[in-house]
Amino acid sequence: MSAEREAKSIALLAALDTRGDEVAWLRDLIRERGHRVVIVDVGVMGRPLMAADISRERVAEKGGKSLEELVAAAEAGADRKQATEVMAAGAKAIARELWAAGRLDGIASLGGSTSAALGASAMTGLPAGLPKLLVTTFLSLAPIGREDITVMQSPVDLVGLNRVVVKTPSNAAGAIAGMVEQRAPEAGARKLAGITALGVTTPLVQKVSARLEGLGYDSVVHHATTEKLEAMCRNGEIDVIFDLTPFETVPKLLYPAELLTMLSPSGEVDRSRLTSAAEEPIPQIIAPGGLDLHIFPGATGIDSVPPEYRDRAWTMHGPNVVLVRTSEDELERLGSQIAERANRAPGPVAIAIPLRGFSDASREGAPLHDPESDSAFIRALEARLDRRITLLEVDCAINDDEFADAVIRLFRQITA
Repeated sequence: MSAEREAKSIALLAALDTRGDEVAWLRDLIRERGHRVVIVDVGVMGRPLMAADISRERVAEKGGKSLEELVAAAEAGADRKQATEVMAAGAKAIARELWAAGRLDGIASLGGSTSAALGASAMTGLPAGLPKLLVTTFLSLAPIGREDITVMQSPVDLVGLNRVVVKTPSNAAGAIAGMVEQRAPEAGARKLAGITALGVTTPLVQKVSARLEGLGYDSVVHHATTEKLEAMCRNGEIDVIFDLTPFETVPKLLYPAELLTMLSPSGEVDRSRLTSAAEEPIPQIIAPGGLDLHIFPGATGIDSVPPEYRDRAWTMHGPNVVLVRTSEDELERLGSQIAERANRAPGPVAIAIPLRGFSDASREGAPLHDPESDSAFIRALEARLDRRITLLEVDCAINDDEFADAVIRLFRQITA
């Protein structure tokens, strides 16, 4: 085997009480490419149709229950959710163990909606770029969230190896094998900066990224959400955080639980944000990008937003997105929240405040321009911020060159 085709280790998750020949077919095709396959049985009821490398008993145990407990509960009438949650937790723990042991170069799952849920759970939180393939008969029920998971939908149920069914696992074998064989171009040993962004702060992000490149850093930009940034921090992949756009704090702090549930990809209420920054000693530069607005996707005008926001300043951000100004009271709460998070950080932190607008929508002359409300944020921040944290106010708008220069000066100051 050539260096380009060195053997890789691929985990394959499936419920072996309903998938046997289909899993064996996929496994054998991957092996023909010269790779190792670790079969993980995530089934509960029924007898396995083939041997697994990691048994369902072990998966259940890793999830916090014995397989016997799950079977007994199911036979007593418990719904399927309990067993699914246990096996999902177990599959996730096993995937982490394989990764930590250097035995995971790629991961795939095969099956219906339950197997899709289990596979997605196992893949969630694994390093970005690690090949992840979810083969399912129910694309709409593949809960991949914002992970870099590749989804392959089967046009028919994956039962039997007829000439229609066999094409899906065959394609899946080529897909996952090709992904683990593909080598990304070497980018060198440059450090990584995680940067948060929105369209209204994109000019700042571009300017900071360009300046960081000259300092030997590559930038990984996270648009609107920070779940992947969180995972990358925990995996030790991020060297510095430029939280230039903590807009995510607006819904997480200000919105009621029922609205957060609607906005969440998982349907769960999650008010946490960048908790890794309060646990890992990663240097942070924070700016208030996007804290000056609420975003209402799908709205075509002010009459399309909830009534309680209709008496505020607003603007259109494209044909189907309305931006509405945050109030003084809301910005006071946001200022307190940002200060509390910064105070908890074990690493060096600095905060830069642009005095002439927190986004492109609130610069002088723009529809959301409101320096009085911005001042409410600054007052709350100053009142609660630990004295060890540098706070720099800059007399410019957030997307000005002057502010990008100030951000870089702060970065060099706290990492000197």
